[in-house]
Amino acid sequence: MRISIIGTAGIPARYGGFETLVENLVKNKTDGIEYTVFCSAKLYQKKLENYLDVKLRYINLNANGISSIFYDLICMLLSLRSDVMLILGVSGSLFLPIIRLIYRGKIITNIDGIEWKREKWGKAARFILRLSEKAAVRFSDVVIGDNQGILDYIIEKYKRKAVLIEYGADHVV
Repeated sequence: MRISIIGTAGIPARYGGFETLVENLVKNKTDGIEYTVFCSAKLYQKKLENYLDVKLRYINLNANGISSIFYDLICMLLSLRSDVMLILGVSGSLFLPIIRLIYRGKIITNIDGIEWKREKWGKAARFILRLSEKAAVRFSDVVIGDNQGILDYIIEKYKRKAVLIEYGADHVV
């Protein structure tokens, strides 16, 4: 099984929670799963081909901010031969209706928060983030919330089943 991980700055983890999640995921990977993790070339001077026996692919855009929309789109297009796209965050989900037309694998999206409500974004960015959130929920096979508040929001707003997968600490251990 080939799984592409989209929406992070990359690994080794240097940025935040999603990157740490991915690093922990690949450290504990199961045999028979081939991961490709997309990384922002802007953040890594040394470009590793593999890390923890996982293929790394570098995209020459920032994984955060407005460029994250195009970063995620490029990652999705490069993942069309994977069996699963694990999308962390909703930035590029605006393009999922088109991706869905040409991709037959599973799409799993982790909604990372109600980004469109954050005051740091201007009106145009909020509008795009809101559309991206709607597309993520509608066109993903599985929607994940990483805390009960996000899970409740997804279920209430979209009337859509979602899965709770908490992370952020080694509390499971």
